[in-house]
Amino acid sequence: MLGVLLQFGGVELVPVAFVSLFLVVGLAILGYGLLSVRTYAKIKMRSPTDAHAVDSGAVEVEGEAKAGERLVEAPFTGESCVAYEFEVEKYRHDDDGSNWHTRAEGAEVVPFRIADGTGVVGVEPTESSLSVERDYRVVVGREETPPERVQAFVDGREDLDHDTGSFDLGPVSIGTGDKHRFTERRLEPGMEAYVTGNAEPTVAVDGATPTVGDTGGGGVLGSVLGEPFVVADAGEGEVQWRYLKLGVGATLFGALFTAIPAFVLTGFLLG
Repeated sequence: MLGVLLQFGGVELVPVAFVSLFLVVGLAILGYGLLSVRTYAKIKMRSPTDAHAVDSGAVEVEGEAKAGERLVEAPFTGESCVAYEFEVEKYRHDDDGSNWHTRAEGAEVVPFRIADGTGVVGVEPTESSLSVERDYRVVVGREETPPERVQAFVDGREDLDHDTGSFDLGPVSIGTGDKHRFTERRLEPGMEAYVTGNAEPTVAVDGATPTVGDTGGGGVLGSVLGEPFVVADAGEGEVQWRYLKLGVGATLFGALFTAIPAFVLTGFLLG
């Protein structure tokens, strides 16, 4: 009976399911790469608009980030900012070699403003819209004492399950040969800033109108059908380059990752 369940039409279902999983992962990477290339193309086709001339609809603005009504505190440095991302990684040894594996990640954003000398517009960022470079990174190895703020952050995270090791880092215990890496990326007031999205003339951020926000309502469908929504800590040219690199790399890797299991799966089904 078990043999019947594991076969269908003479095809072994377990290896087919296993290879199909890799195919799905490859298609997801390929789709992400193509969306990034689309974002690059959309940004390249558009030119920055002076803040005083922004009205409504699709727009892009670059200038200097200005605080809105409040700021957030970055977790590892304590710096005040309008947006941050963080990542906690563990250096793990496994059958595939030694690699960094993400154990926790997250982001926080608040509305802010962009000024370019001609005027000011509001920005309502989302966590998924951020394109910010690394501002802080620390690697904590065995017998090393983590920075105080990193220690306090990990102490408050129940999702960071501990390992056996030589010393405790809050709930995380770093053992012999283990390393943890803590990365923080921020957008602070006074930094160069860029946004592309949909301007809404009736929405204000600390008195600044219009406000640029997301057109697609978030999610995968919004990314495909709507205008790109990007909030970055760089000018237009650098943002284009980031998405071009990301898109081309992910597309090529996704195509390869898809082609191999697709070829194997075809062999299973036809052989």
